[in-house]
Amino acid sequence: MIPVVLLICALAYGLRLLYFVVGFARGSRVQPRAETLPEVTVVIPARNECETLARCVASIAASNYPAAKRRVIIVDDRSTDGTSQLLDELASRYENITALHRTEADVTANLRGKPGALQAGIDMARTDVVLMTDADCTVHPDWIRTMSAPFADERVGMVCSTTDVEPMGAFSRLQGVEWAYSHAMARGSLQNGIALGCYGNNLAVRRSTFMALGGYGAIPFSVTEDLALLQAVCNSGAAVQYLCQHDAAVTTLPCMTVGEYIRQRQRWAQGGTALGWKATAFVLTSMALWIGMIVAIATGNVHWFTGLAGMRIIGDASLVLWALARLRRIDTMLWVLPSILVLMLTEFVVPFLLLQRNVTWKGQRFRASA
Repeated sequence: MIPVVLLICALAYGLRLLYFVVGFARGSRVQPRAETLPEVTVVIPARNECETLARCVASIAASNYPAAKRRVIIVDDRSTDGTSQLLDELASRYENITALHRTEADVTANLRGKPGALQAGIDMARTDVVLMTDADCTVHPDWIRTMSAPFADERVGMVCSTTDVEPMGAFSRLQGVEWAYSHAMARGSLQNGIALGCYGNNLAVRRSTFMALGGYGAIPFSVTEDLALLQAVCNSGAAVQYLCQHDAAVTTLPCMTVGEYIRQRQRWAQGGTALGWKATAFVLTSMALWIGMIVAIATGNVHWFTGLAGMRIIGDASLVLWALARLRRIDTMLWVLPSILVLMLTEFVVPFLLLQRNVTWKGQRFRASA
């Protein structure tokens, strides 16, 4: 009986891994054409980003994209630091930058927090291709060119892409591996027809598709507004592409403290409950190997324990290494194995993160399901 249980656990995780690998392998790299460069708008929500916003703007200004074809709209979302003043200075210093300032009067039902800031920016956009990133990110010089290229296909309503984490020590390296792993699974699942997630600091949407959905005003509020938008676009029947290549990547700053890291993961976990049965299946297949390893230890099956643990570590590491190779992050590859071991242990914390329904996000508190 015990070997059968162990075999079922191994098979469950093996099928899960195969599912992501097959999906990740689908689709080729985007090769932008110089003669098809659409006019684009980059929307950047900013709340209390006085220390990071200038870096973000400078990276976009250095893009290999004609200045005449790009416009940047930065939305100050009721900042309490010097972001508002800095934004006005940047708007006067750089061409094609528009500064918007949200007030408390602009905050309504679904348009709270980041969704409201994004809606304000997209409302002002006059191009059909809208790119989104965060104020604490910097972009690759070819980011605009690569992210906008898929919209040459009129069926495409949204493009997701990957996020690197700026290396600033061991803790940031672990986060870099985790982000690469999450992106690899998200890309793999989407290309298999199931949307599991994406990251709002590196997205592009067709404005006409967004407006046809009713925008964030019609999309139920979520603390993971990126997943909510992805689900809405997929449900509309529009095509979605998920890129994993270095010239479509942005780089974000890492969480600097364990507390900040936990709050970010709590928000992601709470937002992920919107996946319903998909989230349940994801968690169960993830825990399958843990159940198998616990049973193997309890019954003295050392070989089974070693095999199951090796399957998890080698399988996950292979997927992450594949993603990092496509992102040309060779420096992060050395951190994959130790990071996978740590991340495996953090899985036991996720259920506890779901117990707290209130989410702290950019100095604001939200009810996850409200």
